[in-house]
Amino acid sequence: MEVIKRDGNIVDFDSSKIKNAINKAFYQVYQNYNFDVDDLTDSVVEKIKDGNTVSVETIQDIVEHTLMENEYFDVAKAYITYRYDRQIQRNQKLFNQMKEKLEASNVKNQNANVDEKSFGGRMGEAEGVILKDYALNHCMSKMARDNHLNNEIYIHDLNHYAAGDHNCLTIPFDDLLANGFNTRQTDVRPAQSVNTAFQLVAVIFQLQSLMQFG
Repeated sequence: MEVIKRDGNIVDFDSSKIKNAINKAFYQVYQNYNFDVDDLTDSVVEKIKDGNTVSVETIQDIVEHTLMENEYFDVAKAYITYRYDRQIQRNQKLFNQMKEKLEASNVKNQNANVDEKSFGGRMGEAEGVILKDYALNHCMSKMARDNHLNNEIYIHDLNHYAAGDHNCLTIPFDDLLANGFNTRQTDVRPAQSVNTAFQLVAVIFQLQSLMQFG
């Protein structure tokens, strides 16, 4: 059986990690306890043996339910608190990045059109932190994510990725000018002269801008 981690990685199932987590929860409640948690561990393992893969969150839910079923309510509460604290720690890096953007404490002005110290700039940069994190963790393959984080590739406008926006989209002018195109409202015929072709180039740029940014 394999376990799907929060970052999407898949690892072999290891029951000793469940046992260690239960032990830590007992220790939080009974600092000098002397209790064999093997039966509780076996009970958890038995409940998750049905499938070939299981998520970390599902395993933790089963641990909570098993502790409560066996009336270890204080231990279950300690385990739930531990899960919450770990979640806060995992999110702390993201929160710190947002704080930096909101306070404009490390202005880089990567986009010449955006003043990162302005209200709109600070809001946009903070929102971008969340959108980039969402795109990396929910909208692409693990290989693409890892390659971006390792600087093997660079995904431009990553904060627009989840919405399907491609700011630097390459426009096939040769095809559009030779065969014409549709603007949703009307059909545009192929260019018959250089003058018309350049007029259509301006129209195409405008249409792309409207499509991407409204």
